[in-house]
Amino acid sequence: MSSPTPAGPGGPRARIAVVPAYNETAAVVGVLEELVTKVDEVYVVDDGSTDDTRALVEAWRSGRESVRFLWFDENQGQSAALLLAFRDVTRRLAAGELSPDDVVITVDADGQHDLGALDRLWSTMTEGGFDAVIARRDLKQYPLLKRVGNAGMSWWARLWTGTALRDVESGYRLFRLGALDDALRYYVGFRYTEAVEVAVILCRLGYQVNNDVLVPVPVLRSRTRIIDAARDLVVMPRARWRTRGHSRSDVTV
Repeated sequence: MSSPTPAGPGGPRARIAVVPAYNETAAVVGVLEELVTKVDEVYVVDDGSTDDTRALVEAWRSGRESVRFLWFDENQGQSAALLLAFRDVTRRLAAGELSPDDVVITVDADGQHDLGALDRLWSTMTEGGFDAVIARRDLKQYPLLKRVGNAGMSWWARLWTGTALRDVESGYRLFRLGALDDALRYYVGFRYTEAVEVAVILCRLGYQVNNDVLVPVPVLRSRTRIIDAARDLVVMPRARWRTRGHSRSDVTV
């Protein structure tokens, strides 16, 4: 891992969580109840759920001014759900409502991301001056095929990022807002490719990305299909191609 770039004068400030949700009635409220105590703002994006997820979130957020709720009427895929929230956050950055050093945190709604590890991830970012921290999931309880596939995907990512990432598919991440805003200029996204695409873009632009913090996975769950893995394999070199000749351009204030 290369040496990180120091954070801006004020350091990272607000914590803004983004939670995409699709048919998560069993877990979403519990995740949000814990998360809201650890961050300053929460974006929940319902990705066209066909169960009661949307109604549950609507009821839960009543009276909580720090919670913003966005939705699609039909399922668009996790990449689109995340981008919907990212676009609103970066709009607020452009309007001067947020700082480039504020931090966007992505968390799944199914409970597989250990929120107890958030302080460790936050400390890694703030003390190390990283632009992004990607949690490295402890997958030892997952089937061998899943672990081998994840290792292979991360090896493939290293070819295109130039950085030794160990869990490029992890959706549990912290981004400095200025870096995320810059990365979205080169972002395309499709269905579930967001995680690997953003990782490649950030690394190729020269942002400092940490993927060393090992975190437990309290809920074993994966929706990854062969077609999703194939898309990830194609997306990474394309993201590398789009960023050729470019370098980081955000301004820290």
